[in-house]
Amino acid sequence: MEAKIINDPIWGPIELHPLCIRIIDTPQFQRLRYIKQLGGISLVYPGACHCRFEHSIGTSYLARSLGLELQKNLAMLDEPNKPDITDKEILCLEVAGLCHDLGHGPFSHLFDQLFIPKFKKPGDQKAWEHEDATLNMLNSIFKNITWNDYLEDEDIEFIKNLIKKPDEKEQKNPSLNENPDEKEQKKPSLNEKTDEKEQKKHCLYEKTDEKEQKKHFLYEIIANGLNKIDVDKWDYFSRDCHMLGLHHNFQCKRSIKLARVVKHGKEWHISYPKSEYYNLFDMFYTRYTLYRQAYHHPVAKAVEMMITDAFVKANKCLLFPPNKQRYQTCYLKHLSKNTYDFFGRKLEVEICWDCIKNLARVF
Repeated sequence: MEAKIINDPIWGPIELHPLCIRIIDTPQFQRLRYIKQLGGISLVYPGACHCRFEHSIGTSYLARSLGLELQKNLAMLDEPNKPDITDKEILCLEVAGLCHDLGHGPFSHLFDQLFIPKFKKPGDQKAWEHEDATLNMLNSIFKNITWNDYLEDEDIEFIKNLIKKPDEKEQKNPSLNENPDEKEQKKPSLNEKTDEKEQKKHCLYEKTDEKEQKKHFLYEIIANGLNKIDVDKWDYFSRDCHMLGLHHNFQCKRSIKLARVVKHGKEWHISYPKSEYYNLFDMFYTRYTLYRQAYHHPVAKAVEMMITDAFVKANKCLLFPPNKQRYQTCYLKHLSKNTYDFFGRKLEVEICWDCIKNLARVF
């Protein structure tokens, strides 16, 4: 399979690696075509009908672009014990950017921020996050495609950590759910392969830990928990402003050209020169503008609350896989009159049949 070039309305021609093409062709990724990037905001801003599909491809492109720029600058850096970026790590960044939003549910953040909390049980300590579903779908994808001609087992673990870094306890002990006392009592026979699997897991975690210590800056490209400057935000800021019809002055390609890996104490981090101050200020101001004018628009919030109410009332009626007969008799019976009058048949068909049906394919 050869690389392909697609034309993106924001970034222009984008070349996709053959492994990325294989991932895009899976049902898990294709369902992103039906997941709206901005949830119910399209009912306020008619142009905001873009999906997670194109955002994921754009994030992959920016992750590769930033990785290549840092790779080039590190090669020219005259400093002992400097880190480097391999071509395989560039590919891992590209795949992680492509797959970072796989786990989003219908209407994106509406699903995990408004719908899921309504069904949270009192004993649940950890809230469900779309990153959790992303990792599960990623496992499913790599079980069904050929990837070992480009990557190895530790690279898959590295991609997962780029999307969501595990806790320190989870890194050090992959079998965290097991009771230590019970684990000591277990003595598998020599014929069992559990010991071999556990050793392989520990080996993978040790390799990813070592990479995190030496190349901590790689974890700041997709999801930067340090200062929130990452390629995920760069893409959706630019894409959302374009589709919403809002203007912005932030130029992420300039930031990519000026990004450098600098040593701070004992760790290496992505840094920017002082001349980039105003451009990064524009980035955060763009974020503020988007939240003020679009993400927290009062009418959009009211619409999303109505959609959430529809999901809650349809929760007991919609089955996986969908049962059309029960859907027709039970869903319409429980739907409130005001909600149904507002959305009409469009709500009945699009929300409860298409979106949730596509979500069900990978669970």
